Amino acid sequence: MQLEDLKKGLWGYKKELVLQYISELEGTFSQKLLEKDAQMDRAVHQAQERARGLEEENRALREELDQFKGRQDQIAKAIVDARASADALRAESQVQAEAERAETRAREEAARETIRQTLEAELAELERYRGEVAALREAIRGALEGIERQAEELERQVQALDEAAPTGNLTLFQ
Repeated sequence: MQLEDLKKGLWGYKKELVLQYISELEGTFSQKLLEKDAQMDRAVHQAQERARGLEEENRALREELDQFKGRQDQIAKAIVDARASADALRAESQVQAEAERAETRAREEAARETIRQTLEAELAELERYRGEVAALREAIRGALEGIERQAEELERQVQALDEAAPTGNLTLFQ
């Protein structure tokens, strides 16, 4: 029923029709309220379900976040460990390089010392040879002087014999 459908009486609208109209409106409003209540209940139920789903998702995301934080901590520790290992390796390689340099220097020094000793021995050998050559030279000079004296002596003897030799008739000696 519509407000225009209400019949008017002498003093205005008829009471029964107004009451009927009001009761129809009340029924309509009650039904609409019930529907609204049902919709609200469904909406609340959906909202509660959605809230539970979001809480569950939030819990799962927090767990995942905790896992990621744990992984992040592990990665940070791994990076720190890697840096420490790199530093240790760097220090060890520096120590090893220094040891190798020291060992190389020691070998070079030993080689130099061996070369120096060999050189000194060879120089001493050369000096000994020089002495022997000088002594041999003196011996040869002495021998040559002796031969020279003998040759001069022989020449004097030949000259003395030549002077003492008869120059005349040598037929007697045949």
